[in-house]
Amino acid sequence: MNRGLYSRRRRGIGILPVLGWLLLVGLGVWLTWYGFTWSEEEQLEITPSPAAASGTTLQATVRPTATSPPPPTATSVPIATPLPPTPPPPLPTPYIVAGADGVNVRDGPDITHTRLGHLDPGAQAALTGQDGDWWRIQYDGAPGWVYGELVATYNYDAGQVEPTPTTPAEQTGSVPIAPESWPQEVFQLINAGRAEQGLPPYTYNETLELAAQLHGEDCYRQGECSHTGSDGSDVKTRVQRAGYDAAGATEVIVYSSSPQAAVDWWMDETPPNDPHRSTLLSTWVTEIGVAVVPTGRGNYYFIADFGRPNTP
Repeated sequence: MNRGLYSRRRRGIGILPVLGWLLLVGLGVWLTWYGFTWSEEEQLEITPSPAAASGTTLQATVRPTATSPPPPTATSVPIATPLPPTPPPPLPTPYIVAGADGVNVRDGPDITHTRLGHLDPGAQAALTGQDGDWWRIQYDGAPGWVYGELVATYNYDAGQVEPTPTTPAEQTGSVPIAPESWPQEVFQLINAGRAEQGLPPYTYNETLELAAQLHGEDCYRQGECSHTGSDGSDVKTRVQRAGYDAAGATEVIVYSSSPQAAVDWWMDETPPNDPHRSTLLSTWVTEIGVAVVPTGRGNYYFIADFGRPNTP
């Protein structure tokens, strides 16, 4: 009987260590599982809610992991560049408009200059200069001149269109020299025209040439040329002053570019309105002298003085 009681006690005492060991193992497993779950799920926190206090299921709330803001990125800010100043609008270009009758275009500021062409009524041309009552224009890509009273000007300002400049020779009083052979070429061309009309040739006279040359130099210094000198002299006075004993004298003048062009202009007239042509074909005067003087504007003064000497 005692042996049986002893056996039951011993059996009871042997079970307790086993149960304790099992509890320790279970606790270790639970702690291991808890630590693993905590690290893998980024600190999962079990937050009891009011419902959990009454025995309902707990809810899991995930805390967002705090992250550092990215470093600021340097960005370039464009520097404002000042705009260049706006240029003022260009001034309107001066121009002329031909009147109701149109206008002749010449190669110099006088009716004795060579006629280059004609502007029809209403035709326009750029205005580039002025000489007294004459306007300098652009005509077929070159300078031309029109009489001011026969045209209207537009956009004209004295500051935009200046007088035709003088050359250094004009300012000092010296006169440039034209081609030396031109006076004789003019003389020969005139006599050739007379021969075509069955007229005798003129005789060349150097005193008449001197009178023409002096008048040409006077014209050069004035910047224009006519049959009246700067001192009011006429052709007869000038040839006599040069030493020619004249019973009579006459003169033709033209602004032109060559001997042939000058003679052609004089001859390009129709009777009875042909004062220059009739002088070249005169039977009353018998002698001639010719001078050619540059104008300073790209062409020349062609002057021919004719005379009839006094006879005893």
